[in-house]
Amino acid sequence: MKHHIIRLAFAVFISTFISPSISPAAAADVQLVSLTAVSQHAASKVWSGRFRGVNGRDYNASAFYKSTKPQLSATGLLMINPQDRFSWLLPISIDAGYHADLYQADPLASIGFGTAVSLDAHSVLTLRVDNLLVSGGKISERPCFDSYRRRYHCGSGLAWTDFEKTDFDRRGRLAVPSIEIKFRRRFSF
Repeated sequence: MKHHIIRLAFAVFISTFISPSISPAAAADVQLVSLTAVSQHAASKVWSGRFRGVNGRDYNASAFYKSTKPQLSATGLLMINPQDRFSWLLPISIDAGYHADLYQADPLASIGFGTAVSLDAHSVLTLRVDNLLVSGGKISERPCFDSYRRRYHCGSGLAWTDFEKTDFDRRGRLAVPSIEIKFRRRFSF
């Protein structure tokens, strides 16, 4: 079900905005300003599995964090109803998720909203909020066990109960809403 959401979002995006069957009038109202796709997971921070324990020894549990499935992440920016002075922006992102022995991240799709205002022929001011609406992206992790059968986090070396109390697992996620204000001045010769 989760993978179907990402596939559906990507299919709708392709068929709506990139397909050659779009009428010329509709294509003039929507422009794809940027599109970046990479074959890696970008929606959350994946642990390296290397850490220094409280005993001072270095540990390597990186094999538990290696992906067992292909990875894909894409971000794009659509400009809707571009006019001479004012345009709406629609930032989108999708991620196919991540699956390893101890770390799983569900597929994620997000959309934001913004505006671009041309101040003069060479200046543009943009204001946008990314990840305003998010679907998916749930992260789940499993602990490692030491020789005394105590649970600990293989990515950080923390005792599992201490790790669960921290906010470590939420760092680096695309799903966190963010505001971007940008002023761009173009110079020409």
